[in-house]
Amino acid sequence: MAVKTKERRDKGDGSIFQRKDGTWQAKIKLPNMSKPKYIYGKTESEVKKKLKAFKYDAIKNDFNEIKKITVKNYMNNWLYNVKINELKPKSLDIKENILQNQIYPYIGDIQIGSLKNTDIQQLINTLVAKEYSYSTIRKAYDNLNSCFKLGIIKGDIIKNPCAGVSPPTKLIVNYSKEITFFNDEQIEAICKESVFQYGNKKKMYRLGHSIIVLLYTGMRRGELLGLKWKDIDFDNRTAKISNSVVSVRNRSDAAETKYVLIEQNSTKTTSGDRIIPLNQKAVDALQEIRKINADSEYVMSNGNGNIINPRNFDRMFRNILERCGIEPCGVHALRHTFASMLFKKGVDVKTVSELLGHADVKITYNTYIHLIKEQKQQAVALLDEL
Repeated sequence: MAVKTKERRDKGDGSIFQRKDGTWQAKIKLPNMSKPKYIYGKTESEVKKKLKAFKYDAIKNDFNEIKKITVKNYMNNWLYNVKINELKPKSLDIKENILQNQIYPYIGDIQIGSLKNTDIQQLINTLVAKEYSYSTIRKAYDNLNSCFKLGIIKGDIIKNPCAGVSPPTKLIVNYSKEITFFNDEQIEAICKESVFQYGNKKKMYRLGHSIIVLLYTGMRRGELLGLKWKDIDFDNRTAKISNSVVSVRNRSDAAETKYVLIEQNSTKTTSGDRIIPLNQKAVDALQEIRKINADSEYVMSNGNGNIINPRNFDRMFRNILERCGIEPCGVHALRHTFASMLFKKGVDVKTVSELLGHADVKITYNTYIHLIKEQKQQAVALLDEL
């Protein structure tokens, strides 16, 4: 009687062993199989050949099926079954928007097996022609490249269709849109309007002092909305920035609203977690807000003690600008204004970057390059006074 022997193999390679009747058997179960497959032969080498052929055909069939999947379906699977595990809710929204608006309308219906680097190059060229920002175009390219790199590792595709594609450079596409910041006259008008009181001393804007806080701290709107009183040290005049409030898509099956507010126990970037100094104007503004919201956990809470909705905050800011006769713009202009005031005072770009909580000083430099150049020109002009 033959002795039963078994050859141990790597997971997914199958197992081969000799049966009691002297014949040989292989057992294999691939990830897409509900039941294992048994392969028989008179000799071990015969079973090995049959096993190899079976695996080759299985992989070939799977590969042919994958080639028929459209770019949209393939990238949706990548986003919702792979990347979703490493993304914050807001980051997921942003990545989803890039796929839906900058990728799918142009190559979403092309099958993976038919996608060529010329298709992706045409996509990039189209986005450049439509004057999308460098950041948006780069995100579209990076998402495609990341998805297909993983496809190669998984064996879904043989060659990355992003290979040979030339993404735009900052010399061709502006790194960022032209920033908006306020001049001294506008700053004075905004601060005055933000704290306006009627004749009976009632405030026109319940939390209008928050505009001054943003203006003199450079916080992001979400960082201010997530700020808690315990994060503020009035004695040492500092504020700890460690979380933020964002509006994200409501992905609940029983969603009654399209968007929902969530508090993230982190800021936009790892560098966003920081302690910022408070000047006297910021301290005074926070003290005024504390007179209203001292009993709330959050600095920015409504009359019911709940976090302020970003849309309501934006509406207040738009009203202030309108009454000041200033063209409408986003709240982020206050952050840009904070940076511009620092540059005018001669603060170096690295310090400004740290105060703003940018992930990299290059972001600060590229965003405020015109202000930095102006600062350098003024510095050189001072030599004429020597």
